[in-house]
Parts: sequence; C-alpha cells; structure tokens
Amino acid sequence: MKLTMNKILQGEDEVIIRYREMNEQIEMLAALVEGKAPRVSARCGDETILISPEAILYLESVDGTTWAYLADQVCRIYESLEKAALAWGERGFFRCSKSMVINIYRISTLKSEPGNRILAKMENGEQVVISRRYARQLRGILKGGAEDEE
Repeated sequence: MKLTMNKILQGEDEVIIRYREMNEQIEMLAALVEGKAPRVSARCGDETILISPEAILYLESVDGTTWAYLADQVCRIYESLEKAALAWGERGFFRCSKSMVINIYRISTLKSEPGNRILAKMENGEQVVISRRYARQLRGILKGGAEDEE
C-alpha cells in the first residue's frame, strides 16, 4: 500500500482513500480515520474508561489479571493476553513473553541482550524484555515479514 501525505497551510484536514477493492485493511483504516475504531473497556482507579488499543504500550498478566500500561497510567482490562494479541495483531501487538504482549509501534529503542533476548525501551521510558522464545519472530517482523515460530 502506498502512502502519500501533503501538508496544507489552510483549509480543513482531509483523508482520501483510493482502493481497487475493499478489504479488511482499508475498512480498519477508514474506521480509524472516522474515529469508529474499536475500543476496549478499562478500569483505571475508580472509573471505567474506553481506550484505543493504539494508546496501550504493553499488556501484562499478573495472577490472572491483565493490566494495560498506557503512557501515564496503568489500567485493568478484561481481555486475556492471548485474545488481545490475536485481536490486535494487525495493529502492532506482539506476544513477547509468557506474561506480556507489547505494542511494537510504541517502542523507542531495541537492544540485544545476552541469551538471545531483546530489551525494548518503551515511549514512556519503561523497559520490557522480549524473551528468547519470541525474539526471532520479532526480528522477522521488524525486517518486514513474520518468521515462523520454532
């Protein structure tokens, strides 16, 4: 898919989507632009909010509870890690360990570690370890295509 962007000095922002055939990727892009992209219910403190998956840096499962780490807060969500990784895989979510799913679009830096692990520094400064079991698959994704798991 080709992306063309032009900065304008005046007028209203506009997004034009040209396609040969409607597919899931085009539908998802249109929903995102229109503000209709699916959101997830999360419990933050004493209130329930709806958040966009793109706002999530990573998910962690602790004692059967799934926590969503945002830029400035941690919220409980009611999705399992497996379900979230499957549902949001097209949006950059990647299983990085047994208890974590990471949003690869919210990574600032990556560093190779001993034992074939990868240390990911997130946009908020937190560090997440990609286990050796998933490191090869992540390297494949970052090179432009997913590699099969071992």
